[in-house]
Amino acid sequence: MAPGALRFLLATLVVVFHYTSFGIGHMPVYLFFALSGYWVFTMWQNKYSATREPYTTFIVSRVWRLAPVFLLCSFAALTIVFVLPLVVAPAVPVTPPEPLALVSSVVILGYNTAVNAPLVPAWSLDIELQFYLVAPILIALLQRRALFAVVLCAGVSVASFALFHDRAATSYLPWFLAGMLAARFPALLPRRRVALTSAAITVGALALFVCVPALRPVLFGGAHRGAIYLAWNPLLNAALAAVALPFALGTLSVRSGKLDRLLSDASYSLYLAHWLPLLFVSYYVPQIAALSHSARALVTLPLVLFAYAAAFTITVYVDRPCSHARERFVKARRAAREEPAAATLAR
Repeated sequence: MAPGALRFLLATLVVVFHYTSFGIGHMPVYLFFALSGYWVFTMWQNKYSATREPYTTFIVSRVWRLAPVFLLCSFAALTIVFVLPLVVAPAVPVTPPEPLALVSSVVILGYNTAVNAPLVPAWSLDIELQFYLVAPILIALLQRRALFAVVLCAGVSVASFALFHDRAATSYLPWFLAGMLAARFPALLPRRRVALTSAAITVGALALFVCVPALRPVLFGGAHRGAIYLAWNPLLNAALAAVALPFALGTLSVRSGKLDRLLSDASYSLYLAHWLPLLFVSYYVPQIAALSHSARALVTLPLVLFAYAAAFTITVYVDRPCSHARERFVKARRAAREEPAAATLAR
């Protein structure tokens, strides 16, 4: 599988998680973090480190990458929560976001801990942005003292999880680190056989939890999640992500074509935009939840199709033009650094 297709598949799994009772929502996000670690390390080495004021250029570029689609979807969510009720009375009273959630709806940071934040999937963008802030430091450590960097990240992550569980960005460091190590040591990238074995074991494990009645409560949650699901589903997601990690990293060796790059870009838009129809339905058409499974599927299908259409529209008309402008900015910063060096050599 090509890398863009994998990212689109992971985003689709998040859609399935939010639109059904199939409890595989965090596993794709963990793999997104690992892929992000790989690409951030690679881009820093090949692009950002050669620009003027590398750290500043890197942070501006990465915020620029996240902000346009995030702000579009965030303001759409805020419109559903604040503006639409002024025009049409919702069937269910709207729960207003707290002040921190409103701030995070603009700056991203803090979204993971904000209460009643309307664009729920954006919690991972908060984690991602916090990773960007420290990524150049981690890259420098990995380049000079890789073992120390691994031990440090492991210790920080364990302490963070013990103290804050999943509420702190540092609890997710191992996923980013896995991708960064694969970029630092290319020999760690799985060979085709290992990647396919990883995929087969992941699919087999999912099939086992689907087919075995005693295991199904761990995988399927729905609106009324039982104690078994709450206790074991997070561990299942982490375990599945660990098993699927070699397959995800293995896709990085596959050449990406034009369509695959489109799917890669659209995965980000889909990841955020698919939440908007759900947010609307939760306040204005809550009776959908009371329908039978077949009737709910028929009603939900147009929402899903709308989410995919919106994702590709946002990608083509918002995300890609902004990305092209961002790339020009980075190239200009690189040229600004190279020009003085060339002038010095010409003397």
